[in-house]
Amino acid sequence: MSTPGRRGLLAAGPSALLLAAFLLVVTTPLAPYLLPPLALSLPCLPAVTKPSGSGYGAAPGVAALAEAAVAYATSVTVPQQSPKEISLSLAVLRRRAPLRLLVFGLGHDSRLWHALNPGGVTVFLEEDPAWYRVVRAQSPFLRAHLVAYRTRLDQTDRLMAAYKRQPACLPDSNSNSRNATGLLRVRGNWACPLALHNLPPEVYKTEWDMLMIDAPKGYFAAAPGRMAAIWTAAALARARRGEGDTDVFLHDVNRRVERMFAEEFLCDRFRVGGTGRIWHFSIPPVSRRGNATATAGDRRPFC
Repeated sequence: MSTPGRRGLLAAGPSALLLAAFLLVVTTPLAPYLLPPLALSLPCLPAVTKPSGSGYGAAPGVAALAEAAVAYATSVTVPQQSPKEISLSLAVLRRRAPLRLLVFGLGHDSRLWHALNPGGVTVFLEEDPAWYRVVRAQSPFLRAHLVAYRTRLDQTDRLMAAYKRQPACLPDSNSNSRNATGLLRVRGNWACPLALHNLPPEVYKTEWDMLMIDAPKGYFAAAPGRMAAIWTAAALARARRGEGDTDVFLHDVNRRVERMFAEEFLCDRFRVGGTGRIWHFSIPPVSRRGNATATAGDRRPFC
């Protein structure tokens, strides 16, 4: 093989220098800032299929998400739940949305739950008239109802001890009846102090896929507490007729009352997750349980 002449060496020199410079650049931490645009090529721009001016109306739910994002990005007030707690509910929403979501309580996160269920139905139940007016003024698009509770937090132990002696509070367990179903009547069930018997009709007529219990207040003696909300959520979940189970989320389980009533009515065996101060239950309808009936003598008739 003949050795390259001077002309060949001169021609090869710049190429070698360019190659060496390129290798030096791509291996340095400053590579993203030094490489030319072609070396860091981006994917092609996505095609815009809708005409300019279509707005958010062309994509259902996007407007609500945008408004929620702006609201939280510009507010110093954070939602009641932590990011990890919200992520549990978000996982269900990602899997099941659009769904029928019933939320006990209005709060700083109400706009969030509304936005995360695009195309679905989200209904809120609030017991505090003053707070109801505040939230409705800020977010008039929310579907929310003002409701009343008959319980007090300082009645907790008495309510827990007495409910098994009150047939109206127990699953249908008439052993002499062939029609015993294991269900409970909620609407109009004034005989059971734990039943939210006078809610708006749409609450009883709707089969809820997901329930979020983050109200009513439960941190002072005269507050309603969440005893009735938990009992009612359990009764609604038991009565489900459609496919799938009912996802129930209960917040503030660090408190004695929430934890005690959750174990009694939502049942440990149906608890599928939890983090921080929230528990997640996946409750099957009573029609898909091995034994649909319960008696007052059962340790936990709901479970």
